[in-house]
Amino acid sequence: MKKIILVAALLCGTAQAQSVMYSGQDLYTRLTSNPPIANGYIAGVHDSQSGITICVPPNTVTLGQMSDMVKQLLERVPSERHLSADIFVQGALSDRWPCKKKGGGV
Repeated sequence: MKKIILVAALLCGTAQAQSVMYSGQDLYTRLTSNPPIANGYIAGVHDSQSGITICVPPNTVTLGQMSDMVKQLLERVPSERHLSADIFVQGALSDRWPCKKKGGGV
């Protein structure tokens, strides 16, 4: 699981050098106390990465199920929750539904 977080952190590039606006702890707190706000955040990350790093087949999963996956990941790595929340969303979802690499190339 730490591999997922590391890969997601690397994908975020220099964003980690700046202060984190919404940490994994913030997201976890909202998942446990105010799920609609957390679900909105998760939907936003999903939508921004859909077809890029997250490829969920149509009509196979609900937002509630995605939120459960993210919450489970956050529960497994409490010492990493200081990282940006999008890392956890992208990590949980792209681990389950990665996009297939495009063939061909030089």
